Amino acid sequence: MYLRVSTDRQAQEGISLLTQEDRCLELATTQGYVTDRKTDIYRDEGESARSMDRPALMDLLARCKKDPSVRAVVVYDVSRLSRNRLDFALIKQTLRKAGVVLLSATEPINDSPEGQMLEGVLSTVAEFFSAQSGRKISASMRRKAEAGVWPAIAPYGYINRREKLPDGTSRAWIEPHPVEARWVRRAFELYATGAYNVKTLARQLNREGFIVRRNRNRKTKLLHHSHLERMLRKKVYVGIVEWSGIVNENGTHEPLVDPDLFYRVQDLLLLRSSSTTRSRRHRSLFKQIAFCGECGSAMTIDLKETSPTRSIRYLRCRKIQKGQPISCSQHYFPENVYTGQLGQLLDLLELPAEDVQVLRGKLEELSGEEKHVYERAKGDLGRQLDTVRSRQENLLLRSLDDDPRDAAQRSIYDRVRVELTDAERRLKAELSRLSLRLSRIVRVLGMALEFAGTCGRAFIACDDPDYQGLVARVVFKDVRMQDGNVIAATLREPLALFRRWLGKKTLESLADLFLLSGHPGPVVDGCTNHPKRHASLSEIKRDLLRLEKIVTPEEEAEIESCYYELCGRGILPGTYLSSTRL
Repeated sequence: MYLRVSTDRQAQEGISLLTQEDRCLELATTQGYVTDRKTDIYRDEGESARSMDRPALMDLLARCKKDPSVRAVVVYDVSRLSRNRLDFALIKQTLRKAGVVLLSATEPINDSPEGQMLEGVLSTVAEFFSAQSGRKISASMRRKAEAGVWPAIAPYGYINRREKLPDGTSRAWIEPHPVEARWVRRAFELYATGAYNVKTLARQLNREGFIVRRNRNRKTKLLHHSHLERMLRKKVYVGIVEWSGIVNENGTHEPLVDPDLFYRVQDLLLLRSSSTTRSRRHRSLFKQIAFCGECGSAMTIDLKETSPTRSIRYLRCRKIQKGQPISCSQHYFPENVYTGQLGQLLDLLELPAEDVQVLRGKLEELSGEEKHVYERAKGDLGRQLDTVRSRQENLLLRSLDDDPRDAAQRSIYDRVRVELTDAERRLKAELSRLSLRLSRIVRVLGMALEFAGTCGRAFIACDDPDYQGLVARVVFKDVRMQDGNVIAATLREPLALFRRWLGKKTLESLADLFLLSGHPGPVVDGCTNHPKRHASLSEIKRDLLRLEKIVTPEEEAEIESCYYELCGRGILPGTYLSSTRL
């Protein structure tokens, strides 16, 4: 006998496992079959019939293949066995090969042509109702996600709650789990320190006693690094609901993690998942930024051993674009030839201390203006929150005077209470996200500015390829090389804007560059307009709003990582460490 329920609701509607067992035993006895309650009854609890991957079903089919004494399989109805026509056909074929008859306690199916036709119709109807039910559930879940309500099983750190209202409807939501929420915060705080990667953090959390949520499919009680990485990427922890393509930034649930902490962790994840941090055959500072000046293909590093104790590193053109080989006349050139030129170019681009001070003052002024706007918006949201809380208190006081037996009054009270609770959660979420608008890009810009005043010295401070590559990537989008010379380059945002704000000459007019490269090619900085005066505060703010949209999280992560690296080496004073490094 095979018994199955997928939800607790089925038990309430009269098709519990016990009900199914009684009807199946009754049919087996009527048909003259002998059944052992201890060994012949297979139960799947909480399993969907849309898939064959069910433990008890797999055990039953395996026994039917091996045990010739099994003569029949009895189910309550066809839908208990499968809600997929293909799966049903495979199960039926397996039973037929084993000489086993399929019987239904509530449906007149048998091996006659009429019974076979009815069996096919019933399996089709079961699949239809399953698909129809799935479509309704999916639509309901999408509506919840659009409203900012988490529509499914609560993610780790939260717990599902449900409340029945007097009008017969129910309200579901998620709220922080008293134990799991603390572990979520602990994971984010430890990873944001930069002292752990995902694997080492998983081991550290397991040593501290991380509580793994019970799952019937999970055999281990330890946190796996893959589960930890998925947890660190979930935006639900900052109040954002992402579901089936829907993104609602105003989730009604309580955030577990501060947004600044969350996005710091995302930056670290992006930086450490990039190819620049993976082990490579030959480490090179030109990784990702070096391109051939003749054909535009990426440059790669080669190592040639000239003796058992000596080798020379060369940069060469790959002569491949979009997977297809192309013609190019460029030859091998020693890597140190290009490295020396790049160091001189960075020295040329380093901003003088007085220019850094001028831009620092402008950014501080802009930051103060943004802070004033933030405080006004924060005060407005705070007043709205106070109003909501005042209405909640008045509602509670009024409910004390209402007749508890009056269903209409109770229904109104519950509805208003739910509305006020949702409004309170929404306002709290808006308050936590408010400070991330322009202040984040201003902070990253401040780090880039400190770096711009020391990029030349920073580059030669250490000859480690990974370190020098990080410095070069923060300054340049790409560097073009031809015949042993750096002939062109493109500055990366936001360093390109610093020259514009200072009214500097275009890089094309720097005679030193031509002397350096020996080639009449340009170095461009991405700006089309180069005024001869300092930019005004309004112009800088306009550029920052544009910058917020074009600077990627990966670029922000590299700027922050480079800043922390230079602070650790004593090259920068670490002005932003206290406010940004968690």
